[in-house]
Amino acid sequence: MKLSTKKLLLVSSIAAALVGCNSSSDDDNNVSDNTITVRLMETTDIHTNVMPYNYFVSEEVNETTLPEWGLARTSLVIEAARNEVENSMLFDNGDLIQGSPMGDYMASLGTDHVKENTHPVYKAMNELQYDAANLGNHEFNYGLDFLDESLKGSDFPYVSANVWKVDNSLEKVSNAAEECEVRITEEFYEEAEHKYQPYVILDREFKSSNGESYLVKVGVIGFTPPNIMGWDASLLKCNVMVSDIKKTAEHYVPKMKAEGADIIVAIPHSGLNDNDNEFAENATLHLAYVDDIDAIMFGHDHREFPNTTGEYGEIEGVDAELGLINGVPAVMPGFWGAKLGVIDLTLTTKDNGESWSVDHTKSTSKLRSLIPNSSNRIIEDLVADEHQGTIDYMSTSIASIDVNMNSFFPQVVPDLSIQVVNEAQLHQLMKWKEAGEFANAADDAIFLSVSAPFKSGRNGPQDFTNIQEGELTNASVADIYVFDNNTPAVLKMTGSDMKNWIEWVNSNAYNSLPLAAGERFLNESFPGYNFDVFFGGFSQAGEGLLKYTVNVENESKYIDINGFEYTETENKQIDSLTYNGVEIADDAEIYVITNNYRASNVKMPGVDKAVLVKEEAAFNNRELVQYYLEDSLADNQGDASLAFPNAEVFQLIAPNTDSVWFASATLDEAFRCVDSGITGLSTTKEEETKAGTEGFTKFHFNFDYNGEFNCAAKAK
Repeated sequence: MKLSTKKLLLVSSIAAALVGCNSSSDDDNNVSDNTITVRLMETTDIHTNVMPYNYFVSEEVNETTLPEWGLARTSLVIEAARNEVENSMLFDNGDLIQGSPMGDYMASLGTDHVKENTHPVYKAMNELQYDAANLGNHEFNYGLDFLDESLKGSDFPYVSANVWKVDNSLEKVSNAAEECEVRITEEFYEEAEHKYQPYVILDREFKSSNGESYLVKVGVIGFTPPNIMGWDASLLKCNVMVSDIKKTAEHYVPKMKAEGADIIVAIPHSGLNDNDNEFAENATLHLAYVDDIDAIMFGHDHREFPNTTGEYGEIEGVDAELGLINGVPAVMPGFWGAKLGVIDLTLTTKDNGESWSVDHTKSTSKLRSLIPNSSNRIIEDLVADEHQGTIDYMSTSIASIDVNMNSFFPQVVPDLSIQVVNEAQLHQLMKWKEAGEFANAADDAIFLSVSAPFKSGRNGPQDFTNIQEGELTNASVADIYVFDNNTPAVLKMTGSDMKNWIEWVNSNAYNSLPLAAGERFLNESFPGYNFDVFFGGFSQAGEGLLKYTVNVENESKYIDINGFEYTETENKQIDSLTYNGVEIADDAEIYVITNNYRASNVKMPGVDKAVLVKEEAAFNNRELVQYYLEDSLADNQGDASLAFPNAEVFQLIAPNTDSVWFASATLDEAFRCVDSGITGLSTTKEEETKAGTEGFTKFHFNFDYNGEFNCAAKAK
């Protein structure tokens, strides 16, 4: 992406020249002596983690281990950071009401409950006196009614500039378009009506360096990923519309200045990369090139900024160590309240405090860590009832099992945490088929499921599915399928499409062997929740029907990958792909059940040529898992135990390579499974980094393996 980095320097030079030509010495003294320092603080991606409590482990473990997250812990950092300065403001970036078991529990109580009772996240945030907040994509997961009623519990304003009410009178994309598909033009911004406030201008009294207090008008504008229209299509289609983040900012920021905003703070729920697409999910870079934005407090991709990992080193205009994007101070404080983002802005005045502007050369960005072994009891007490309700809800037992279900090693050996989801999805797909759906399917059509490991270290070395005690509970289902907004979707495709899909996953997940100097086997920038694995059920003999072999010594089919932009080659890593022992032909007719998020990735190889033949908004994929377990128990005729043999769907081969290493979970249970359960894996427990994050463990994978993929349940 080519963006000019000269703009800020040019503006600064012109400003300096004007001061030199037109200002008196008294004015110069006034500018230098009268300044205001304002501290901006940000939380993001809290995902309902108000309590520092891990609902996926026992109460005994929680009593001895204080998790490195939770707004109750962040609040102490907020308090300390506030007390250090005269002037401060506090913002939240979004992804707040969904994501943890407490979010699940509140959603289970329904919209009527939040009408009458303040959502626990707002109990905490009102106590902390937030100034404003932005909507993230996960705010929409439970529907607009639940969201809107929840928002009424906040004592501070919400902003989201690029989410609009549907207006069928606006210009359509085309004559063939659905009524709710409108063209986003400059006229659109003038004619359409916002669903939420696009921005606010807050009047704040700030104390200056001369001891006097001055009125400063702080403009705050927020943005939501446009992708919500695909991710939550069943809830949002024809109910709201979205616009491009940068274009929306270019429309509104001048209006904010015209209305008197001295400084403008942008809060995009959007990550940082150099993709230049319109309607980009991650558009933070673009915002830094919009005139008059003075600070950016971003989030969404659960990373940290500023940082010293080098992950943003190739993006022009980004100084990750100083926390600057095109000279604009910016922060992204990770996730779950594990860090607090802090920007200190220096404001100057040229008219004796009538107006103020930001001196970016004197502004700083940094992240603040949690205070060791400390949590705010006031916040904990505010949400005590919801916390206990969550514990009770999540501890409800479903069935006993004799295996550990974990997501420690899903890219190298077949994984039960993925398979259980696939079994549940395929179970539903076959129920639809038996009920007469897909009546036009060929007699030899193949019915499959595809899913991914949704917890595989994205949020740190302990962020893995880890069901070890021989019991499935409500917490287990949430552990296996963390995205409770996903609803089922069915795609019709060919065998060739399916192969391209698998090749796409291979091309992203693995670096071809032999590895280059310093290269790792797993591409750690490719998130585990995109590592799709197909499943075809079991034969009457108990064998997995679908099998595929991947040769990771072959060159990748897709190269030069940047998002869904890529170069396709004639290479292939699939060595074989069979169903019931027969190679799947390129023209085979295949129906595959997945989630609405994956089905919406219409630019992804494999999905790009598939046809969406069914969407189901009546229930979500997590509920499919619950229904499947209930049906399985009913078939057991009173037996509360369930068996989960591993279908051993895929195998990695590398004829000229003995072994590779990769970074994964730092958990005793991961070590136990390697030592006594899963063959082909070993570890000396050496510490490693993963995607720049410390604290992971180095594991070795031996390609010459043959044996058990399951890890037995831990003895109680």
